[in-house]
Amino acid sequence: MPADVLRFGNDLELDRTAYELRRSGRPLRLERIPMEILFLLIDRKGQLVSREEIIEKIWGKDVFLDTDNSINSAIRKIRQALKDDPDKPSFIQTVTAKGYRFIAPVTEIGDPAPLSKALIESPAPEAPPPAAATPEAPRPEAQPIDPSPSTPPLPNPVPHRSRWVVVPIVALLALLATVGYLWRLRTRSQSAAAPRRVMLAVLPFANLSNDPQQEYFSDGLTEETITDLGELNPEQLGVIARTSSTAYKHSEKTIAQIGRELGVDYILEGSVRREGGAARVTAQLIRVKDQVHLWAHTYDREAGGLLALQNELGRAIAQQVQVKLTPPNENRLANKYAANPEAYELYLKGRFYLNKKTNPELGESTEYFQQSIAKDPGFALAYAGLADSYLARAIGSPQEFDPKAKAAASRALELDEGLAEAHAVLGAVKADFEYDWPGAEQEFQRAIKLNPNYADAHYRYAWSYLTPLGKSEQAIAEMKTALDLDPFSRTDNTILGCAFFYGRRYDDALAQFDKAIQLNPDFFVTYYHLAWLYSQLGQYPNAIAALTKGRLLAGDNRVKTAASYGASLRKTVAVEGANGFWREIERQQEHDPEIGEFGPPQIYARLGDNDKALEELERNYEERTALGTLVNVDPAFDSLRSDPRFHEIVKRMGLI
Repeated sequence: MPADVLRFGNDLELDRTAYELRRSGRPLRLERIPMEILFLLIDRKGQLVSREEIIEKIWGKDVFLDTDNSINSAIRKIRQALKDDPDKPSFIQTVTAKGYRFIAPVTEIGDPAPLSKALIESPAPEAPPPAAATPEAPRPEAQPIDPSPSTPPLPNPVPHRSRWVVVPIVALLALLATVGYLWRLRTRSQSAAAPRRVMLAVLPFANLSNDPQQEYFSDGLTEETITDLGELNPEQLGVIARTSSTAYKHSEKTIAQIGRELGVDYILEGSVRREGGAARVTAQLIRVKDQVHLWAHTYDREAGGLLALQNELGRAIAQQVQVKLTPPNENRLANKYAANPEAYELYLKGRFYLNKKTNPELGESTEYFQQSIAKDPGFALAYAGLADSYLARAIGSPQEFDPKAKAAASRALELDEGLAEAHAVLGAVKADFEYDWPGAEQEFQRAIKLNPNYADAHYRYAWSYLTPLGKSEQAIAEMKTALDLDPFSRTDNTILGCAFFYGRRYDDALAQFDKAIQLNPDFFVTYYHLAWLYSQLGQYPNAIAALTKGRLLAGDNRVKTAASYGASLRKTVAVEGANGFWREIERQQEHDPEIGEFGPPQIYARLGDNDKALEELERNYEERTALGTLVNVDPAFDSLRSDPRFHEIVKRMGLI
């Protein structure tokens, strides 16, 4: 069986159980895919691991993947973490066009054995007495006078001096050992006082009802359980978000594989069977490191009893993972659900369609939330869900839906001030639509304080507030926190790339967009942002390829025109260069306004038509166009920054 801890170099350790790379005991940040590749290389130390083997092991056989960018990016991150020079490697050797080899010696170690009580309490050994000295041979020219033949010769004085040296050294070593032991005791005491946060993933509850129409109920139960657990005690318990958990729906991966990919300590899995108005829910808690089933229970409920089921589940699970609940949290879980079973069921249907995130389903989600509110006008969660659905629809129609999102979120908070979801929506509206930056910050921070496990609060804080204000490093940190909670989120992975982009960290942006595409190769939005990045770098052939791929994946009219528009762009760039690219983009978007991947202000600014660019920026300001708040950080507008008209627009938006 492989050892839990692998030691290499002077001070590096790779811990399988903690899923952690450490230097001198301090954790090093390394993303999941580079970490998996490092495990693979070390497990095959000394052997050549081909690029094909890496792809099959990490991503599987059938995956859309740019192997050069993907593997090279991961190896580069590993080398950065290890401080390994690719030209003179100490750890990872590149075999050109073949693969990689881990070349450093590796020592397999386990947990250090505890000190025995006898060893701790035993006194330091005294220095041994010096050996009897041999009398110094008399010099021939000066024979000593022996006054008494019976008196033994005097010992040589050197051994006495050695004893006076040895005794302090031994005493010093004993003192250092004692100090070291006390320091270890103190460290253990501090660790016990501040334990590492436990991480938990809730896998999608299996629908055993033999009725696909009941899928909304099992999915809704999964999401609400995740939300409840995330609010129990965020300082001690971290919960992976729904987006990443649902990636394992119908998955055949083992608990060990899922736990390692998500970086969690425990996994909750369960099933739901509904018959008529009754439901049977089973749940079991599994410890990842040894796949031991710590707890399992079956709940039989009539329809009315389903409303309190998440609360009961949350308390039982929290007890098993040794999380101490505080009374305010317990009371909150007891009071957050609707009293009307029909209202709750309609709310679950609304969440089910909201999570689809396509325009038709967003409309359906709005209708279900409205029906839920009609059944129970005091149901705060239904208003929060309605606010979420309006906010999602506001991307295309901000004037229509942002005010509705604000009204629904405000009503939710009137009914329950402790809803993190509603605070996050209100923060987004204040930033994106009202340009009320202090108000937005207050709402986002309140949402995060209420539920630090709510990944969307971190994402919206980073994207709607920190990025527009130019606080790129904070935005990047918040997005990384969001991804710790929701590592497979296609939106969060893409927005982290955008945070790098608007922070002018283009290499990091390219690597992150590459990672986002590896995880979600069918998400067209990522390709559009990648096209923006390539155009900023002047790499127009790559920009055209990314843009065309995004259009093919987007559906609607974009698919019909993607190939011909891509060919036109390539032809124009070949003849006219950069200006040709932007002129052709302008022509395509005028002919087919629905495609609109680049905003008109960006296009005119790139063409050097400052007057038209400023006119379009003014229109964006008046209409509160999506992404309009990024004007002060978008590199497309660097040529306008010295223009007083640009400065005035930025000032009115409160971005100075």
